Amino acid sequence: MTTNPELSYEEGAIPAISEVVLAAIQQPEAQAKEDPAFHGHTRAESLGVGAAFVNLAAADKNTTISVLGDDGGALHKVVATEIVNNPVQLTNPPPILQNSILLIHPKLPDVTFTIAAAYRRNLMVTAVIPKVNDGSKSLNLHPTASRLLEAGVHQVYEPPVGAKFDVMECCYHLKTMEAQQNLRFLGVIPCRESSVDIADMLSALLGLRNGNDLGLSGARRDKGLMKLAVANAGLRVAKYARLTRSDGGEVVDAIKELELEFPVVVKTPRGWSTQDVYICNSMEDAIEKASKIVKSVGPDGRKTQYALLEEFLEGDEFAVNLIASPTTPRGVQVTDLWMYHKVFMHGTMVNTWQSMVDPHDKKYASLVRYGEGVCRAVGIKYGMAHIELKAVYDEKVGRWINPAMIEVGARLAGGRKAVMAEATIPGWRPFDAMVDAHCGFPVHIPPSFRPEKQASHVYVPSDKEGIVTKIEGADFERLPTYYAHAQLAQVGKRVTKSKELASFAAQLWLRGDPEDVLRDAKRARAEFKLEVEPISEACKDDKNTKLDEDEPVSVSPLSVPSV
Repeated sequence: MTTNPELSYEEGAIPAISEVVLAAIQQPEAQAKEDPAFHGHTRAESLGVGAAFVNLAAADKNTTISVLGDDGGALHKVVATEIVNNPVQLTNPPPILQNSILLIHPKLPDVTFTIAAAYRRNLMVTAVIPKVNDGSKSLNLHPTASRLLEAGVHQVYEPPVGAKFDVMECCYHLKTMEAQQNLRFLGVIPCRESSVDIADMLSALLGLRNGNDLGLSGARRDKGLMKLAVANAGLRVAKYARLTRSDGGEVVDAIKELELEFPVVVKTPRGWSTQDVYICNSMEDAIEKASKIVKSVGPDGRKTQYALLEEFLEGDEFAVNLIASPTTPRGVQVTDLWMYHKVFMHGTMVNTWQSMVDPHDKKYASLVRYGEGVCRAVGIKYGMAHIELKAVYDEKVGRWINPAMIEVGARLAGGRKAVMAEATIPGWRPFDAMVDAHCGFPVHIPPSFRPEKQASHVYVPSDKEGIVTKIEGADFERLPTYYAHAQLAQVGKRVTKSKELASFAAQLWLRGDPEDVLRDAKRARAEFKLEVEPISEACKDDKNTKLDEDEPVSVSPLSVPSV
């Protein structure tokens, strides 16, 4: 099996994060599309989707497994032809020659950190792409098989051209690969929110014991089932109702029955990155937003069956990041804690910056205990998790009290939180820990998770909508506490007023003393300026101007858009 020599390390050597980020990730998307290997893996043009797909010659080229060959990607129709003379096994099978981890829908450059951790454990890396990039999406957020192979993944499974992803069909291929290649999958790692339930199912279908509770899989993705599981564990959650009518006619009765006061929250049940989350200050607004959600397709590409109406929780918002493994003292361990700073605008709560705080500080003790309880309640036993919650600060006792969950993610947190935790917490290697947890290995826990420096994730907004003509203040390296950045706004491209995480003009990561980080965060937001031309109605409908599919035009070596 071919490996990438650029990602091999001497035994015991732990490189800096920047050493494993591929320089190729920074190449423009247009240049990548000129690569023949790119077109070979989108395959819509070369294989003939549609009427031509019924042609037997084209169907014979239909590939599902890709590996890196001498001249680029080598393609195989299924796995390999196999002739079994006697299916009855009379002798002991040979020992497993290779162990592998399975990455579900990875994105760049995050996957390079996980690949490096796997290589340090002599693990093979196999990736699954549930939905093939047809060339219309970002190569970083939705990498093709060729991109992943170039990044160091050993082999990639993707559904046949013209077919939708089927978890059972995928499992059949993976089990065949185990038999034919004499390898064993040790763990399945979800690399984004939409792959959490796929990872749960594949882990069970592959017969792995180190998978999360399949009976609670729905509680780790559906926000309604999530609240039910957490409430059943005796933990506080916001009052909520499921609304199924497409005209929003249930909103009035639900608000009355729950005894809610405005504002209220209306959201999609299986979203992420603050998409389709609305803060409604009137009955009319709540009815409109509930109707909109029920009629729509959710961020995960599935038809939304209902909208969630929730109590608006008072207090400040936090993110609690955890590692789950039976080898940790309590089964789950809080690794880092982030406080969100938001303002209300554009009908929702919009991020300004997020700052790491000390999880060992007693004033956050209730948040740590609550986060661990939520993790257990939804059945997270292996791997990374993050819980977003709200809590109120009690001046009398000097602590945060009455935490209540907003949502849970059974995966590594986005927004480079793990990278910043590694940069500020001595001895903590989150990507190594994630691989170990999912494989059932003992997880190395440092003596303390107290950060040595303040880390902040700063959202640099656009307050205008139109086509960018000029950008000022984008030289973020001038800031003394600068660590990394990703700039999405580009001259000649469309920007909108920043609301969802993917709509910000730039994102910035800082590290240093708390007062210096706060100064630089305010300065970066205040000094960043955009000039735009008004946007036409035709341009608003142009799919090529969508922000969430743009590549960063200006990046640091560690940049990645928050997803």
